[in-house]
Amino acid sequence: MKLKLDSLLKTTIEECFKRGLLKNTSLPAYTIEAPNNTAHGHFATNLPLTLATGRKRPPREIASILIEHIIDNDNLLEKAEVAGPGFINFWVNPDKWYQVLSEIVSLREHYGRNKMGKDEKVLVEFVSANPTGPLHLGHGRGAALGDTLCRILSFCGYDVAREFYINDAGQQIRLLGESIFSRFKQMQDPDYPFPEKGYHGDYIQELAKKISQEVSLNALPEDETLNICIQKGKAIMLDEIRHVLSRFRVKFDYWTNESDLVDSGLVKDNLEMIEKKGHLYEKDGATWIKTSDFGDDKDRVIRKKDGFLTYFASDISYHLEKKKRGFDKAINLWGADHHGYVPRMKAALKAQGLPENWLSVLLIQLVKLWKDGNEIKMSKRAGNFVSLDELLNEVGVDAARFIFLIKNHDSTLDFDIDLVKKLDSNNPVYYVQYAHARICSIFRKAASEGISMPDPPEILLNRLVLNEEMQMIRQMEEFPSLLKDICRSLEPHRLTSYLSLLSASFHKYFNLGTKIPEHRIVTDDKELSRARLCLADAVRIITANGLNLLGITAPEEM
Repeated sequence: MKLKLDSLLKTTIEECFKRGLLKNTSLPAYTIEAPNNTAHGHFATNLPLTLATGRKRPPREIASILIEHIIDNDNLLEKAEVAGPGFINFWVNPDKWYQVLSEIVSLREHYGRNKMGKDEKVLVEFVSANPTGPLHLGHGRGAALGDTLCRILSFCGYDVAREFYINDAGQQIRLLGESIFSRFKQMQDPDYPFPEKGYHGDYIQELAKKISQEVSLNALPEDETLNICIQKGKAIMLDEIRHVLSRFRVKFDYWTNESDLVDSGLVKDNLEMIEKKGHLYEKDGATWIKTSDFGDDKDRVIRKKDGFLTYFASDISYHLEKKKRGFDKAINLWGADHHGYVPRMKAALKAQGLPENWLSVLLIQLVKLWKDGNEIKMSKRAGNFVSLDELLNEVGVDAARFIFLIKNHDSTLDFDIDLVKKLDSNNPVYYVQYAHARICSIFRKAASEGISMPDPPEILLNRLVLNEEMQMIRQMEEFPSLLKDICRSLEPHRLTSYLSLLSASFHKYFNLGTKIPEHRIVTDDKELSRARLCLADAVRIITANGLNLLGITAPEEM
């Protein structure tokens, strides 16, 4: 609706320019917003105020000219008024809102789906946890965010692929093996030394026990035993990561190993290509890349003095391979501690001819877990963090996904276990799911009384005249444009906010009927009941669609 109004305004002002009613200049930036007070109309614009700049005419006068000469060939508007210092308030023709409601009921699970992406190939890389321990809450937040973003992008016409990048070619994987090896040795010799930077936690002991049951480690040379601990430890942890992510309703199209990039020679080949372009040089016994020429604050080492490549070297090659694989855009979800890594990666890619906007990076802030009013910092199994698996055991998948998406990724998130286990309106995920279940219950009641929705719905929708009813229709009309905005901003948390507001509107509407019998959805007036069932059905459809995009179930009973 906002887009239709914007088109109407542009057509009107062009006509005013042609007729000399207003001075013809480039159109300034302006906004079209829904007023907080519904008495001020369905939409308001500051266009007259922005046009007044440089024209030496009062904004209210400009507003009056626009209203007087408005071009509304589609009969979009019921009325328009000048307001305040020079705003224009618009009231949309009720029939247009009824058309929206009819469209929702007709399209059902396809409402909001669009071709915005035009099949553009997008690779979203997220989680990408080192296979050195269980997934923690930060990984869970990244998993919920990445998966939801992929769902929304796909819904909006993008050709989306999900990728998990396995960092398995560095020192951390060796430390995992050394930690497992040490725990194995300590089974016979409790005083056997543990690596200074090794991985603690009961899971290391469990890995040592499991591997020693599969392989007779005592019968092998020490270096071979260590290598087995490395390889089997990595494999077991990856299996656990896959299992937990599957439980969390997150699946990947690609699992890419860093070690494969190195072993295949791709990293070496890409570095040679970069060197031929003159972007590498030697200094202090190390090899550097000239990222400072492309926006980084300084050049970076890609091969250390000892001859070993840095993570940056394989990461550059990895991203160049993404482009070679035919992806038009790459989106990465990284931990907030990678803040300084973003400009150097973009600079390295820019040096190889990739446009700056080819790669987008979302940095995910920490998650703090609370229970009984206290922050939980330790876990017996994980050693120094609460694992995602433990959280799912405590609160379930739906609650975890919803809360992980309740705030923007760049804000620290407080996860209150007690809150999400409450079965009341204070629990945000329960509140949204209950709206869906409540509507299903209403339909069961209506069916028991022989009341069904009208077909086609348009024949009765004009019976919907309450402010609360029209407010919900206006909210639902925003759903398609919201999804498009999320694709542009990469902010899936806006969907949880939207569903919370829509659910609040519906619960308020339902409760109105408990106080005023004639405002109930199912009443003695069967025609009115049937119209209100259409409204409730539309809320149910959008709630289910939204929850599905969040990877959350829409229960019919609670």
